[in-house]
Amino acid sequence: MNQRMSQLSQAIKHTMTSYQNNYPILENQKSEPFTIKIANTLEEREAVFRLAYRVYLDKEYVKKNNQEWLVNDYDQNPSTTIFIVKNSSGVVIASATLVFNDTSVLPTEKIYESEIRQIKTSGSKIVEVSRLVINPDFRNSKDILVLLFNYMFIYCYHVKHFDTVIMQVNPRHKDYYRKLLNFKEVGGEKFCPIVQNAPAILLGIPLYSYYEEVVYYSKTKETDKKVRSLYQHFLNPEQEKLVAYYLIKNAAPITLEEKLYFGFSQTQLVDLPLSKSYSSSIL
Repeated sequence: MNQRMSQLSQAIKHTMTSYQNNYPILENQKSEPFTIKIANTLEEREAVFRLAYRVYLDKEYVKKNNQEWLVNDYDQNPSTTIFIVKNSSGVVIASATLVFNDTSVLPTEKIYESEIRQIKTSGSKIVEVSRLVINPDFRNSKDILVLLFNYMFIYCYHVKHFDTVIMQVNPRHKDYYRKLLNFKEVGGEKFCPIVQNAPAILLGIPLYSYYEEVVYYSKTKETDKKVRSLYQHFLNPEQEKLVAYYLIKNAAPITLEEKLYFGFSQTQLVDLPLSKSYSSSIL
């Protein structure tokens, strides 16, 4: 297995080093401007699939394919939402995908079926963060991670009205999500066959917890740069409402033409097992 560290792993490692040494979690440094939006064109989706393929192939999580895409069955579902971050030249430099359990089998159900079933019995509406990738050539990835999670949480909570976010992560990354974003472990370590048996654990967070943190930091006068939470860097509630409105206007489901372009047949059902998936989100 290739042990070269991905840009995502580097971002998490650098953030946790700052956390452990009581340094500011994010540096207020000048960086290349970038924008975040929902992928809503064929070109943007293809850029995501190519970036993910490049990153996962480099980690030996997937095998080579002729298209050089990392496409999953959930990508054909109308509710699946892909967030992208672009640099000043309009190039996609990072991405994360949201898979909602209203129209899809969740990617993580492949190895955490009983754990997901238990969450569902409480009536929770679950969304999974999958295929989180950052361009290996881009350096300001600590800020990008915060931006992605802020916008994804806004979309899940304010727009879709879901209440639970889960994701499968590499065990060495768990402290980042647990200590800085308040995720809890809901599934123990297992080997994931879809990514060449890389180890994984399942984390989850109720979205009311995220919003409580956002409200708290919007009211506190805390200005200490050593505050040990990424929620200090999220938008305040009023700003989140504006972002939610923007995301509603920005979102667009994948079209039939795009499905055919990416290899889905007209008769293929959207709620299928993940037989075509090459990845289940080892973040």
